[in-house]
Amino acid sequence: MKLNKHLKPGLTNAIFITLFLSSFTLSFGQTVNSNWQQELSQSLEAFIGCESSGGNNQCYKYLGQSVNTVYKVNDFYSKESGRYMFPNEIADFVSNGGKWEIIGHAYDKDALNKAQDYANSKKATIAVYKAADGQGHVALILPGDLQASGSWGIKVPNSASFFLSDYQKSYIGKGLSYAFTKDMLKDVVVYGRKY
Repeated sequence: MKLNKHLKPGLTNAIFITLFLSSFTLSFGQTVNSNWQQELSQSLEAFIGCESSGGNNQCYKYLGQSVNTVYKVNDFYSKESGRYMFPNEIADFVSNGGKWEIIGHAYDKDALNKAQDYANSKKATIAVYKAADGQGHVALILPGDLQASGSWGIKVPNSASFFLSDYQKSYIGKGLSYAFTKDMLKDVVVYGRKY
C-alpha cells in the first residue's frame, strides 16, 4: 500500500511534466520571428553585397538561412557538409517526404491559397523549381496577402527570392510570380513544413 501511495504522486508528476513539455515543444515548433522583416532585409542586403563583389561560393547560404530567419526552421543547414544547401539540394531534401510535404503545384490556385494560409499560420513554406539539368531555384513564401499576378493570371502568395544567377532580381515582399517565369510554372512545386 505504501508503495502505491508513493507511485501515484510520482506518476502524476511524470504525466504533468510530459504534458508540459509536449505543449512547450508544440508552441516552439511552429513560429515566426517577430523581427523577420528587418532581419530578412538585412540578409538580402548582405546577399546582394556578396554577389556584387564578384560572388563567392558562400552567397547561396542566404537562401537556406532565410527560412530560419523567418520561421526558425534550420532544415537547410547540412551538418554533414557543414554548410547551407544549394537550391538543387533543397529541392531533393523537401521531395523526400521527410520533414516537408507537397502542398501542390504552383499552377493550382488552391495550392497557392493553401501556401499563403500555411505561411500565415506560422508554417514554413517554399516553392521549388528543379530543371532537367539539375539546376534549381527556391523561393520563400512569406506571411502576408495574396497578390494579383498579371503574368500568371491568378493570385499568388507573398514571397522572397534570392537569385544566384541574377542577384539584382532578388526581392522581399513581392508575389511568387516574380520568382518564376510562366514557362517554369508547370515545374514549380510548393512545399510546407510538417509540424
